[in-house]
Amino acid sequence: MKSFKVFIAIFIFSIFNCNKISAQEGVTEGLGVDEILCPSSNLIGTAMITDVCWEGVFPLQIGGVTLYGKTRYAPADRANDRGCLCSGDILDGELPKAGVTTGYYAPKYLLTVTKKPYCFPELNGLELASQMGLTSRFNIGNEDNSDSNEENADNQSSWSWHLASFPLMHILETLNEFTCDRSGYVSYDLLWLSETLPHHYDSQLAAFMVPESILFASPLSMPFLPVDCIAASAGSPIDELIMAQGCYGYTYPITGHTGAEPNKVEAKSLIAHRALYFLSRIGMLEQTMGEDALCKPTKMPFLKKSMYRWQQLWPDSESSSDESTCVGEAGCGDSLSEGTTTPDPTGSVTVGGSVVRTGDMSANHVEQIKMNSLNSTCTHPSGQTSYSWGMWRGGVQQGHASYLIFQWMDCCLDLIQFL
Repeated sequence: MKSFKVFIAIFIFSIFNCNKISAQEGVTEGLGVDEILCPSSNLIGTAMITDVCWEGVFPLQIGGVTLYGKTRYAPADRANDRGCLCSGDILDGELPKAGVTTGYYAPKYLLTVTKKPYCFPELNGLELASQMGLTSRFNIGNEDNSDSNEENADNQSSWSWHLASFPLMHILETLNEFTCDRSGYVSYDLLWLSETLPHHYDSQLAAFMVPESILFASPLSMPFLPVDCIAASAGSPIDELIMAQGCYGYTYPITGHTGAEPNKVEAKSLIAHRALYFLSRIGMLEQTMGEDALCKPTKMPFLKKSMYRWQQLWPDSESSSDESTCVGEAGCGDSLSEGTTTPDPTGSVTVGGSVVRTGDMSANHVEQIKMNSLNSTCTHPSGQTSYSWGMWRGGVQQGHASYLIFQWMDCCLDLIQFL
């Protein structure tokens, strides 16, 4: 027993010294609970229906006429012609067709950003890093808000991302008659992992992948960031400003590093936007918007930011918030029994159409507000400031987030096939 106690003392002393040495070398001071564990988002299940912003599909336009939804949410470069004609391609087995133009936003991708490599919250918390020995203090990065820690070592947040096909219309067999998605995706499938991309953690290597970063990863990009931020916040990002991702930051370098960033919501959004930009830059994403894309998708060497709308799906879905104010002594936590001033611990309060159970909010009987997006819809355009749609959405989980990406689809709806 005595020897066992000595062993424990030596073990603790060794860990203490190792941590002390690491701190002196300017390495991040230890890993927190969120960095060790991999949370589960539980997205594969009922959340595919309950947490999805289904109104994000609209507006639905057929023949240049908006059948449902608000036209102002549609991208400016969409196809506006009423009729269309496709010549087809005999070699590809495509027959000529005539029809009407159709356009809408299709929920197409699920993009998850995580600060722990090989952590898959979208797959119910699947975690491969520890078993494979692939996670370290270096590729997790530091989450401090300051530019340097007490050892004067530069801080930088390091994120990873996973892109998966998520064609909900095919999965749930919804609006299949109007489908314009010609990508061939019919189910959930992991497509790209940043952990397998060497440039994602190396700025110099990223410069070789996209040579224009030598020009744009410089002070020359600074004047364009506020311009794109204002345009994106107004509802339409400027596609020509490839060096900026709206209010989130600079496109280049296309890595997983965001530097010292106090707004974790926008930091994760920047990484997600960089992911799409990189995949577009290497030719893996196609343009499905505009007159040229009516018959088949076209090449998109530079990302068309206006073609996408975003919904934070997890941890705090943009579709699940209620714009509500809880007033009174009970707040949103305990409800008062009728005719009494004593909180009823078994009661509940109806807030914005949903029932808030005891203890969910305002345990101290303080008036509270359950925040909602300032937008009139539960999706937001690329690069829009998080002040509009949810800078508070990092309060539940700062280290991870999943985004449902809606892509505008223009196509030629075959009248013969439809009828």
